[in-house]
Amino acid sequence: MARRYLNKTFLPLLASALLITPAAYADDFSMFEDAPSIQLSGELIQKLGVKPAKTEYRESVKTLKLPGIVQVDETSSFSVNSKFGGWIEKLYIDYKGRNVKKGERVAEIYSPEAVAAQEEYLAFLKHSANVSPSSGGAYGKVFSEDAKRLTESARQRLRYWDITEKQIQEIEKTGRVKKTVTLYSPASGYVTAKNVSEGMKTEPGMELFSAVSLANLWIIADVYEDELKYIRVGSKAKVTLSGVPNVVYELTADYIYPEVSQRTRTLKVRFLVNNSSGLLKPAMYTEILAKFPAGRVLAVPSDAVIDDGRRKIVFVSLGEGRFEPREILAGAQNEGFTEVRQGLSEGETVARGANFLLDSEAQLKGISPVKGF
Repeated sequence: MARRYLNKTFLPLLASALLITPAAYADDFSMFEDAPSIQLSGELIQKLGVKPAKTEYRESVKTLKLPGIVQVDETSSFSVNSKFGGWIEKLYIDYKGRNVKKGERVAEIYSPEAVAAQEEYLAFLKHSANVSPSSGGAYGKVFSEDAKRLTESARQRLRYWDITEKQIQEIEKTGRVKKTVTLYSPASGYVTAKNVSEGMKTEPGMELFSAVSLANLWIIADVYEDELKYIRVGSKAKVTLSGVPNVVYELTADYIYPEVSQRTRTLKVRFLVNNSSGLLKPAMYTEILAKFPAGRVLAVPSDAVIDDGRRKIVFVSLGEGRFEPREILAGAQNEGFTEVRQGLSEGETVARGANFLLDSEAQLKGISPVKGF
């Protein structure tokens, strides 16, 4: 009786369930289907020039393009001063902007003080020559040493006034006082300020000229706050000039200013550049290209990534000539590689070299990229 009930009731229900299940739950089984992909023969892969590339971690380099302006190196500025009062008899630097070389004559000054100091030196020099240790009895040696000491003191006074050894030797040789003292430039550069003219009276410590050397210059760059983490004192960079396209200068960051501009939200970084060529001029605009280590990132060759304007797509090799189009979240591009932030795992193989042909084939077959993130 029970067996007859089982055959009439349960077995028909089981049969109905088996017949209904595939149709009713077909969508639930679609997740087990193969991912959409295109199939290429080995011959076609070779003919199209499709090459494999591994997704791998590599050292990333952050490239910054910074606007910069050339400025004088303030540590290379210098001035020509008179350490004694007098009148300018002759002026050799007669206009602002003139280039001057180290050791070049800049002015001749008549100074009663300098004349008196020369006369004093010559008198002590003559006295020292006339006093010998053997003369003067028991005090001869003392008198001789005192004379030498006074002579050296007078000589040192001339040196303190920037009278050169050559000028002093000329005074010794001729035995005559020079009416004017010649002043020389202590360094090479160009004159930024001319404060005197011929016939003008000078005072001790008065600045006659100021000048600056252009052998080394500063380039001041503006760096945004979020980019500052890449820059350190000692960082290297290169700079190009729009007017001189084939010349590249090597730079070194030697100072980071401590204040952020409230208007531009940038920080100034100072780069030191050697200007031995003389092509760089103060106030020139430049573009600085700086590269800094940015850590290890997952990356693929940039020619393996297709950018259709809306998304970034790669073709992942599934083996046996099958390629899956996959959308990735890409980062920065550096030195021929593109950072992969999401969508690929280390060790996966992607196609490079004929990606646009693969993309065209996928579109013809109606295959859309799989979203990898």
